[in-house]
Amino acid sequence: MKDRMKRSNEIEEKVETNNEKKSKVRKISTAVDFIASTRARLSEVSSEVKSNPIGPYHRKKTKSKKEAKRRRKKEKPIVRSHGPEFYFDLNRWKIIDIKELQNLILHLLTDEGRRPEWLYIEKEEEIKKVVFLMIPGLDPSLFGLTAETVVKAKGPLNWEKLQEKGLFGNSDLKLSENLPILPKIFSHGCVTRASGDTKRMFNPTGNLFNCFLSEAQKGSVKHKEIPENIYERIYSCLLTPEEMAQNDYPLPTCMAKEGQVLPDDWVEVPMKASDIFIKEEFTRKNFKILSIDCEMCKSNDLSVLTRVSIVDIDCNVVYDELVMPEEPITDYLTPFSGITEERLKGVTTNIKDVQNRLLELVDSDTVLIGHSLECDLKALKFTHPYVIDTSILYTNSGGIFSKSSLKMLSHQWLKRSIQVDDGKIVGHDSIEDAKAAMDLVKLKLNNGLDFDKSYENLIQRLERYNKTSAFIDYVGKVQLLGVDAKHSIKCTNDDEVFAGVLNAISNNRNHIYHNFIWGKFKDLENLPEHENDKLTTLKQLNDRIEKIYSCLPAYTAFIVSSGSGNAREWENLYRKKVNSGVNWTAQDQEIYEKELLKGKIGLTFFRVKSDCENLDESEDK
Repeated sequence: MKDRMKRSNEIEEKVETNNEKKSKVRKISTAVDFIASTRARLSEVSSEVKSNPIGPYHRKKTKSKKEAKRRRKKEKPIVRSHGPEFYFDLNRWKIIDIKELQNLILHLLTDEGRRPEWLYIEKEEEIKKVVFLMIPGLDPSLFGLTAETVVKAKGPLNWEKLQEKGLFGNSDLKLSENLPILPKIFSHGCVTRASGDTKRMFNPTGNLFNCFLSEAQKGSVKHKEIPENIYERIYSCLLTPEEMAQNDYPLPTCMAKEGQVLPDDWVEVPMKASDIFIKEEFTRKNFKILSIDCEMCKSNDLSVLTRVSIVDIDCNVVYDELVMPEEPITDYLTPFSGITEERLKGVTTNIKDVQNRLLELVDSDTVLIGHSLECDLKALKFTHPYVIDTSILYTNSGGIFSKSSLKMLSHQWLKRSIQVDDGKIVGHDSIEDAKAAMDLVKLKLNNGLDFDKSYENLIQRLERYNKTSAFIDYVGKVQLLGVDAKHSIKCTNDDEVFAGVLNAISNNRNHIYHNFIWGKFKDLENLPEHENDKLTTLKQLNDRIEKIYSCLPAYTAFIVSSGSGNAREWENLYRKKVNSGVNWTAQDQEIYEKELLKGKIGLTFFRVKSDCENLDESEDK
């Protein structure tokens, strides 16, 4: 019996050993099969991409020679030799995010930046230059397509799809007659999405240029030396006239266009244009610093002033007054303003009284501080040339063009909680907010303008790798983004942008080489109403793109993008939503979401120029 039990145990042990061996064999076999299938799939994908990719120079095979001849004649392809090129991988296709365009630029020109997974780049090491044209308006709506339609596309849009509706949805306006250069150069239009969330979108230019700094990179940033003169530091914090206009500030008469005057119910400190923004004069004066914050309520669609608070540089309160507006209040916005009907009972101070007091406190040697101060100045109906805005002064993790809330900045940099009481969120207190803004500015004055820097722009990042840039854009953008470029041109119209881009490209022949060239055209974004004028604008754009492309040196990556769609209606709705309080309806929200999608969705076109191309149409003759 014992021998039988012993043999039984030995058999069971052998069975277990055999089972373990079989299990190991199965695992090894599975792993080998997986490796083999993965290799086969990679080979298959590589073969698909290389032998039948979607790209400018590999078209879909046609059924007959006659059909192929008709297609070639219609498309007027560019003759080229074999060289670097972009191809799209349908197996990994997705809507392109603006950040991926930044990654592509960095990947091509530096050791960082990942190649987008939807793009195969042949001979990428031969690409030494990137020319990027931002053309707002070159979005799906130009081709008569809706954002809802194009986001469902399973790949890049071919020209059959882009031409089927006609320009602006008018079948009589042919792409081949008004923008024929696009299908000549590019094989497809790629659906692009501007960054943002379900509530808003970020500026595509800002997101393209906004490069986050790692902790190691932060340590290598060269901080500007802090000037000894306090007024020189204050001067560097001021908004420029261009920044004021860009951020919708009411401009004082001394900064406005000739003949432009303030409305009768607005006031300002009289100043001459020749006396403002002279750094040498500014730094010699003894300026007074005041921080202002206002609380507003609603009168139908209007924001009306109900409280104003002013503190000095030591955060002493110099003025704090409740204000009874002339217009009837329809919404006190108490959760935001802290104002109630009870608080305003018996108040007789009106906006005219406030303006008179402002003129006593503010003179030509005063700097005003605030957070999104343009809103306060509009409520006060007051203008001033010297302003510091903490929403612009401090950087934001959402991008160069994004603004942080005062509450967030106070928590992050002052370690202070505002707009709360015993842990509960309460309405704003204008004295508390004015003090917070003042302390944030003092923090900058003491530690330097870039002490909070969490990003650098794309031009600065390229400079880390000894890559030079040319930045050609309108005045405000050049001052914001192009100051570090080797070659920058401030433009006032598209003709100047066109000339500047051509000049930057031609500098190659003069031994001034730019690895990255940026240019932005705005005429398409601001199309005139009359159809003939629209067509004239399109033909001008066509000629500019054609000329720029023909001047590019070989092996240049050429990227043309709208950046986003038409966001004007969304911007109007966004302002309404921010200012409407509880008056926002479900219908408003539905329209808002539709316009937000329309504003986010744009198109981008990719091409690498070869070493032997021509745009002749000799094939048609």
